[in-house]
Amino acid sequence: MSLSLDNIVPSFRLDGSVSIVTGGSGGLASVITKALLAQGSEIAVVDINLERTKEAAELLIEWGKENIAKANGGSVPRVTYWACNVADAANVEEVFTNVNKEHGKLAEYLVHCAGYCENFPAHEYPARNAESLVQVNLLGSLYVSQSFARPLIKSGHRNGSIVLVGSMSGTIVNDPQPQVAYNMSKAGVIHLARSLACEWAPYNIRVNTLSPGYILTPLTRNVISGHTEMKDSWESKVPMKRLAEPNEFVGSVLYLLSKTGSSYTTGHNLVVDGGYECW
Repeated sequence: MSLSLDNIVPSFRLDGSVSIVTGGSGGLASVITKALLAQGSEIAVVDINLERTKEAAELLIEWGKENIAKANGGSVPRVTYWACNVADAANVEEVFTNVNKEHGKLAEYLVHCAGYCENFPAHEYPARNAESLVQVNLLGSLYVSQSFARPLIKSGHRNGSIVLVGSMSGTIVNDPQPQVAYNMSKAGVIHLARSLACEWAPYNIRVNTLSPGYILTPLTRNVISGHTEMKDSWESKVPMKRLAEPNEFVGSVLYLLSKTGSSYTTGHNLVVDGGYECW
């Protein structure tokens, strides 16, 4: 192969594409959607609560006008918002089908951020809670991946990239908080990505996981507010001695989505944890 500048230096531009971002009103997703918009992708913001999702989309559009249109003189890619329960396969299929219709093209990128955590001692974990969490975190990851990939496979489009947000909790056990259902769900997400990567490689659909360490999202800030001992405990186990800011995961997402930057990367679990797993 001839090595020109174009095939040596990767591009992280996503111009003309559609990206679906689930958990779209959350702290991590709100940063990721800005980055994808700035790289030229249309965005479908998806979350369970319609009002919060609408608000997140409106804030994203305003950010785009201020930082893309006004600052750079460019147009802002289209942003839509959708209410969706990722634990309901039929609802996911309906929403993803409508996203493709509304945008007039098939979504090529999926960043799946939806999920949640609960803390119960393992021997006291209520069965109903565990079932609900696994339904959202693990089966929801399968459902959104299926509904994203089906039209690509059926159309013969042969291009797509999925980033499932896992967690370092899928490969380590957090301390001091007990969260067995969350940990096992994220371990499942990591292996789900590997399995899908193998099955869908013939269709050129790459599937990877991004596994963050502790992130200072608004939700996390609320959790540790007034609990300095928990924050201190978490930071003491991180070689970098701090928690992550949401924007520190943007580069990883853009890498995993990029057609040229990660064209040979699939089935990979990219851990971004400040070194937590090293200890």
